[in-house]
Amino acid sequence: MKRRKFLKTVMGISGILAVTPFVPIKDYLITNVSFEFTRQKIGNINELPPGSRKIYTYPVTGNPELDGDPFRKFLLLRLPDGSLKSYSAVCLHLWCLVDYKSERNQIECPCHGSIYDPNTGIAIRGPASLQFNKTLPEVKIEVEENGDIYANGVVGVIGYGKEGAV
Repeated sequence: MKRRKFLKTVMGISGILAVTPFVPIKDYLITNVSFEFTRQKIGNINELPPGSRKIYTYPVTGNPELDGDPFRKFLLLRLPDGSLKSYSAVCLHLWCLVDYKSERNQIECPCHGSIYDPNTGIAIRGPASLQFNKTLPEVKIEVEENGDIYANGVVGVIGYGKEGAV
């Protein structure tokens, strides 16, 4: 009887020890990224010809270390039809930074090949398209009469996608 109790105790302790090294992974995989997204000028429409993009930091803090955070990088797109769209530059698959390829009119992830539709932000090919939530978070943009473009909030969670989207 003592041997059985001893083995149960050892098995319980070894199970705890086996899981313990993986507990910090939770902090890496589940980030607590939260920014206060206030209204910020990000450019002027006259600087962006149709079929072009601008990468910008939002929100800007003035601190180079914080402003260099990939989770603060966004794409401002002027699509071939002249319309404006803005999305988080963080791919939903494994958080690489995506870029707009005007010659193909698509947003591409260089790491694993996910492709996003620039009109909707929805992943249409690659690993991000197989995920439950496959829509890049979108920046609410405003254009003033003089052509100044402002970011004014983000719909969605950076790195996880746009809530309520496909």
